[in-house]
Amino acid sequence: MKELRIVFTFVSLALFLIFGTGQATAIEFRCEGEYPHHLQGFASDGESIYWSFTSVLMKSDLNGKKISQIDVPSHHGDCCVVEGKLYVATHLNWPSEDRTAWIYVYDCKSLTLLEKINIPELDGAGVDGISFFDGFFYVCCGKDHEDVVPFNRIFKMTKDFQTVARLQVPGLTVYGIQAFSWGNGYFWLGTYGKEGTIQCDADMKVVGKHEIDASVGVYELPPSETGEPRLMIASHRRENGEAHRNWALVRSAILKDGKLVWEDAK
Repeated sequence: MKELRIVFTFVSLALFLIFGTGQATAIEFRCEGEYPHHLQGFASDGESIYWSFTSVLMKSDLNGKKISQIDVPSHHGDCCVVEGKLYVATHLNWPSEDRTAWIYVYDCKSLTLLEKINIPELDGAGVDGISFFDGFFYVCCGKDHEDVVPFNRIFKMTKDFQTVARLQVPGLTVYGIQAFSWGNGYFWLGTYGKEGTIQCDADMKVVGKHEIDASVGVYELPPSETGEPRLMIASHRRENGEAHRNWALVRSAILKDGKLVWEDAK
């Protein structure tokens, strides 16, 4: 636990240097653009935001204004940023039973594809959420819609995606863990359905469940001035109900008295 405290202190300091004082102010904005498919996840390096819209990767500034975008194979899922690279959990050939599980790696500056890494043990099931903490990737195994197994599989993996542990997080979810992030001392697991957003400790033990839906994207914000965890959370929108005009609304949330709630403007 001493090592975890050291890591958390370092991350908090880095966020402080990136975002300033760390004082909480409510954030809400619409990302720029409309896309053929809905948002699967997003991440930030403190300078830009990276949006995974299933078949399009988009890079924006911190206010959602588009910088660049590229077309990508469907379906690109959740993503995370590590050392200047964007890692995207991707399963190809969805929704067929022959779908294969990949991690696509992009350069954050240019969105140039750097590497494609197959994860054979997840072929067939696919992948959804992905996060990075304390030197390891955590990759969430997908689930079929009809799957009623009351837990979700998460693979703890080295930087070269070799499995070191197979974890289970309780919860009857639809398609498994969709979006996934480490932030402010906890893992945050966005799901479809009644499970909502699952909050886990560093050992992947459930410590809370929240009604706010983080299934299409969640990442860490600096804590409040009183030390409360804050998150950036995306929600899916569709322009005038048209299937191919998808975008996302982003809001900040805060953990108050053990409950994740939308942050109020001051």
